[in-house]
Amino acid sequence: MDVNSLEVGATYYRITYADVAHTMPGIEPMVYAGMNLFDPPPDGSARYYFQDAVSVVRFGLGTQLGQEMQPIGETSDLSPDNGEGRVYWGHEAQEIGVAIVDLLALPAVVDGAIQRAKALGFPKLSKAKGKWV
Repeated sequence: MDVNSLEVGATYYRITYADVAHTMPGIEPMVYAGMNLFDPPPDGSARYYFQDAVSVVRFGLGTQLGQEMQPIGETSDLSPDNGEGRVYWGHEAQEIGVAIVDLLALPAVVDGAIQRAKALGFPKLSKAKGKWV
């Protein structure tokens, strides 16, 4: 999977991990909204934006039906009155297929986490050392 296979309106999955060993995956459904929806990065690179699935169900995809997006900050169009609205995540091209995957890739992602967890004896989370910034 790469940026050329992304389809506006299609659901993809953002993969995160609770641990540095990547044994505890988090899987979040998101809908592809488009490229460079907000101000493009100063270096001229492309950003690929995904909208959270809950707000797509509640408010629709922000790029459909001529809906005007009025972003507050860089990645949302939340209403200042009630805090409701769409939330977007921007990703770079090299993250597509790694941190953002399609449904067909999910079994391999989960299986990889299971194999790493088995090899490490199913580790448990502990308090991080160092300072949080």
